[in-house]
Amino acid sequence: MKIYFTILLAFITSHLFSQKYSKYESIGYSCDWDKMVLNKNYIPTKNDTCFFVVSVRNYDPNKTNFLDYDYDTTGTLKYFVVYFNQNKWVSVPYSSLEDMLNLKSSFENLVVFTEGLGKTYTKGVDRATRLITEYKTDVIFFDWPTERPAMKQGKNMKLTNKISEQIAVPYSVFLEEFQTYKDKNPTKFKTVTVLFHSMGNLILMHDLKHKLFKNIHPDLANSVILNAACVPQKKHAEWLSQLNISKHIFVTVNNSDRNLNGAKFVFMQNQLGHKPKGPYCKNVNYVDFSDVLQKEHNYFLIQPLLTEKPYLRNFYNTIFNGDVPQLKFTDPAISEEVKKYLPGKSEIGVTPGM
Repeated sequence: MKIYFTILLAFITSHLFSQKYSKYESIGYSCDWDKMVLNKNYIPTKNDTCFFVVSVRNYDPNKTNFLDYDYDTTGTLKYFVVYFNQNKWVSVPYSSLEDMLNLKSSFENLVVFTEGLGKTYTKGVDRATRLITEYKTDVIFFDWPTERPAMKQGKNMKLTNKISEQIAVPYSVFLEEFQTYKDKNPTKFKTVTVLFHSMGNLILMHDLKHKLFKNIHPDLANSVILNAACVPQKKHAEWLSQLNISKHIFVTVNNSDRNLNGAKFVFMQNQLGHKPKGPYCKNVNYVDFSDVLQKEHNYFLIQPLLTEKPYLRNFYNTIFNGDVPQLKFTDPAISEEVKKYLPGKSEIGVTPGM
């Protein structure tokens, strides 16, 4: 029976977490170690795009793969400015968050972005690059180890789930550092969005359960997005109701999400971004995309999908630019297709503040 279960689990993880989820999605990572260099003396060109990385991986500047696949158990934060140009990336190490952020005189729409499962350093950098390209944002990418190539996928997923509780501690330290910098430079940031995707939401969950945000101010961010959250939905209101670092909170939902359906089998628990159930948080907007999505999980970054359904891109763009997306449509001139992309499925289903 144990052997049968192991084979079944291997099949589920390999099938449900494959890269092709629907007619829209076929993600091929562009950034890899052959396109990434570490250069502390790099002088950026006028055509470079830059973003910031805060990493909790083991770091060895003498290796080509200078950030490895494992968590630095000391919890030490490492800081890099990443310059991107024509499919080449350069990582420049810095000694502090303050030194990094001082490179820019102002930030229009900063996204503090934490990714989920299956990310080496280079794959995570690739996703951050895609976010910048798609939404024209500034980005601080929080990098944590969620892929170990030599490890089977099911075991890797469970280890990622386990270490997320440890990584919640340095993540809260990072946010406190950002809070301190923002307090010193109150006019430097026009808008701030804190975005957690998939298993990245586990870090947020543990931070809230352990009350690690107690020193963070309510005005840290304009919005927090729990995107396709791969966290247990049962009793989620008990910890999510403690989130008070922003004006607005959004939980995105896709009831056909293939990855989250797979996570349900692996962890034997329903996931928050997939068919959530009450009790709900009154201070949270539960945003239901189910009627306009298929099995997509990474729907915020699938370029063909965002082109076909521009209201999806507009939803994230609106939040990133400091505004609140329209959560209910009452104008009969707006098409039914557009009405369905936001909570309520035209006034039916999961609604804000349930």
